[in-house]
Amino acid sequence: MAVGEEHAIWAGRPSWRGRMAILVPGVLLTILVLVVCLWAGLSALITAVLVAIVALVTVVWAFIETLRWKYTITNRRVFVRHGLVNIHEQTARLERVQDIALHQTLFDRVFGVGRLEIDTAGSTGGPLVFKALLEPTRVREILDAAVRAEQRDDAVV
Repeated sequence: MAVGEEHAIWAGRPSWRGRMAILVPGVLLTILVLVVCLWAGLSALITAVLVAIVALVTVVWAFIETLRWKYTITNRRVFVRHGLVNIHEQTARLERVQDIALHQTLFDRVFGVGRLEIDTAGSTGGPLVFKALLEPTRVREILDAAVRAEQRDDAVV
């Protein structure tokens, strides 16, 4: 049987919903800055600028945290890549995948996100982790189907 080219089955990034751990404190800090500025009697312009800076930093931080991570499942391997300037990539061949664990806190369930931990045989770097996934059950099923397909292909060869 001829081995086909490697191709992506699924690719994604963390959901913005999974960044609530950044956004909620940022909103609270923005409100705190507003209250302190009003209490201190600062001018409306200075108050608006300070509030805008805190809000902007919060949104940019959450956006960068989302951009830094990329997850890919191919018909042969699974990848976790993170970084903007310095790149770190974990890769595992599908035939090495032993367990796929789904984790969702109550907070995650409210926002419809979750985390997949992918354990592999012989891995020294720990499990591959897909954080803040939207529809984590569907991604787990896609990965599980890809692992089973790879096992069938190996059995035939």
